[in-house]
Amino acid sequence: MSAPSRNGRAPAPPTGAQVLLLTPFDDDGELDARSLASLVDYVIDGGVDGIVGLGTTGEFFTMSVDEQAHVMTTLARIVAGRVPLTFGVGSSATSVSIALARHAQALGADGVMLQPPWYFDHAPGSIEAHFVAVANAIDLPVMAYDGGGGIELSVEQVRRLHERAPRIRYVKMSIVDPAKVAAMRAGAPEVEPLVGDENMLLMGLRHGAIGSTVGWSNVDPAAVARVHRRFEAGDLDGARAVLLREIVPAVSPCITAKNGWIRSYKEILAAKGVIASPATRLPLTPLDPVRREEVLAAMRELAVL
Repeated sequence: MSAPSRNGRAPAPPTGAQVLLLTPFDDDGELDARSLASLVDYVIDGGVDGIVGLGTTGEFFTMSVDEQAHVMTTLARIVAGRVPLTFGVGSSATSVSIALARHAQALGADGVMLQPPWYFDHAPGSIEAHFVAVANAIDLPVMAYDGGGGIELSVEQVRRLHERAPRIRYVKMSIVDPAKVAAMRAGAPEVEPLVGDENMLLMGLRHGAIGSTVGWSNVDPAAVARVHRRFEAGDLDGARAVLLREIVPAVSPCITAKNGWIRSYKEILAAKGVIASPATRLPLTPLDPVRREEVLAAMRELAVL
């Protein structure tokens, strides 16, 4: 997994609209690098502030370690420093997460995102040992993932993680509890939170989040960016209007079944011509015909298509 060095560039913080980037596959299930480049151009042109590759939305869990490293290398080449780049390095094996994190650092990434090991030992001590081992193996900021694999991190855990590994500087908060963002700010002040769910985007920002990491930024990056820009400008009513009129109604039809949202987002982007195929890898399966028709009809009604 060798790669060029960072060339001395300081990591950029993951502020604003950070898109949890999809990974386009062709109909044979292989990485579609051309569609990946098209998607990257689309989200950057739409105004995102940064890219997070190989999160859940990027289907990292369907790839071998070598495939993940290949996607990371390809994505780093495509992004080419245009926006900050973070890589998910999640695995239930700490050694795998360390290897991927070191590859991310060699590629010049701005940080890594790490969720708890989800398969075996969910004891707090084991989870913390995993985070600390990865964070102390690299010289990059680490974004802990609260809610990754359905495992919640307490505010006290996050505070302890930073004390044991100061490179743990950010936390993606996907548990739908906006007030927890404020609690994180107060209880773990050295670890800056990011909103990880579209429905609590504005409330999370109001409670002190420095940015968002959401999947809808793949489909409508301009809308998510507008929420951030209006909020940053002090236009709370304008940010709320974009969220409630453009984002929440559009996300809703895509999340009516567990994990169907990844395929839904890909179906929309394929219909828009951003990517060539909506293919996902097993165990993710295609939408049934009725649901696919309704998702695309809703997008036309809402002017997403």
